[in-house]
Amino acid sequence: MTRDDVLKVVDEKDIQFIRVEYLDFSGVTRARTVRREALPDVLETGVNFSTAIMSFNSLDHYVPDPLYGPQDGDFWALPDPDTFAIVPYREKTARMFCDLVDVDGRPWEGCPRSALKRLLNQAQKDLGGTLNAAYEPEGMLFKSEGGNLVPADSSKCFSIEGVEVQAGFIKRVVDSLESMGIPVVQVSSEYGPGQYEINLKYGPVLQATDAMVTFKHVFKTIGREEGYVATLMPKPFNELPGNGLHVHLSLFDSNGVNLFQDPGDRRGLEMSELAYCFTGGLLKHGEALTAIGAPTVNSYKRLLPGSWAPAHVCYGPANRSVLVRVPEKRRARRVEFRSGDGCCNPYLFSAALVAAGLDGVKNRIDPGEPVMEDVGHMEKRRLRELGVRWIPRTLGEAIEALAKDEVIKNALGAPLFNEFIKVRRSEWITYAQYVDQWDRDAYLQTY
Repeated sequence: MTRDDVLKVVDEKDIQFIRVEYLDFSGVTRARTVRREALPDVLETGVNFSTAIMSFNSLDHYVPDPLYGPQDGDFWALPDPDTFAIVPYREKTARMFCDLVDVDGRPWEGCPRSALKRLLNQAQKDLGGTLNAAYEPEGMLFKSEGGNLVPADSSKCFSIEGVEVQAGFIKRVVDSLESMGIPVVQVSSEYGPGQYEINLKYGPVLQATDAMVTFKHVFKTIGREEGYVATLMPKPFNELPGNGLHVHLSLFDSNGVNLFQDPGDRRGLEMSELAYCFTGGLLKHGEALTAIGAPTVNSYKRLLPGSWAPAHVCYGPANRSVLVRVPEKRRARRVEFRSGDGCCNPYLFSAALVAAGLDGVKNRIDPGEPVMEDVGHMEKRRLRELGVRWIPRTLGEAIEALAKDEVIKNALGAPLFNEFIKVRRSEWITYAQYVDQWDRDAYLQTY
């Protein structure tokens, strides 16, 4: 869609309010709403925001020693016309996602979406094809009961009851997404009560990432309007399963040939050497990728061994205990990265995944032999034999691993990379220093 196309639709549909949106380093959507009359100028120059907003964490706290302060001026959120969509649950309202630019109109150093676009251009040159992605988000519905939040229903895993009892909610979510140009492949009642997975159709990485951002907005908003709290929080309660975000990645050339496929693969997975090297890059940078894809304190309460969530850095075919799963040969060749969750900034997550894969291809990184066993219940001796590493056990560990990853730093750009670490570290420090009832129960009377 072009600038003129957007203005035409706005006029024909009598759109009065246009949301200009972008994501900060915490994955929080920041936005301004502009009126129809201002749109031509906004499409030309963007809407200004203080650079300091990127130094806020998800608690809305301004981080210590920020890179961006009140003296550092503004960036401009420049709408991408290709992301224009009418918001179906708001009257006369549309939205567009933005690239962030500086005062001269050049990509701003702290823009996650621009970093992803730059890396995708590099991938097109280096890989000889187009990278595709498909996001598989999981989320939960809660209702208020006696002043407490409880699961919205008692549905069982993959049960028809689950999709029946929430049929109205599911239909509104799917209809809203598809009216905004985002096809949905399937919907499942997941492992936990009130838990659902909605699989978005694969497409070029940028469009797939935009679709994931839209999903986050739609899922939470429709849930709220239906009287629920809809959340992508990784681990809302100890006794309930967690919510993950799996990302499938594939590569096709201009003729539609799957460049990740090779029927002659000696390992029997029908994976090409290119696919193995790409996977090797994902594994080499597994800890750093997890820090970006699972960026909250709560994220690491989901990533536990034996929980169906990955806790180890390895890969394997049809194996849901590993970090990188290779789906069964009955399906097109692709890889699935499994440690992310819905708290991430999808643009940063996609960018880091692309950067890691490119490093694997550039340096011909061999991922080693696939793991066929349930690594979540594997003895430590066996883990050592296979050379399997642990995923970071806390956000603090993950941040330190990310800080040492020069490849990801150089790919994202030092200003963005360093400020992301600062933002995430500020939340970890806040959590580590917070005194709550657990501390009192554990220590007050004993000592």
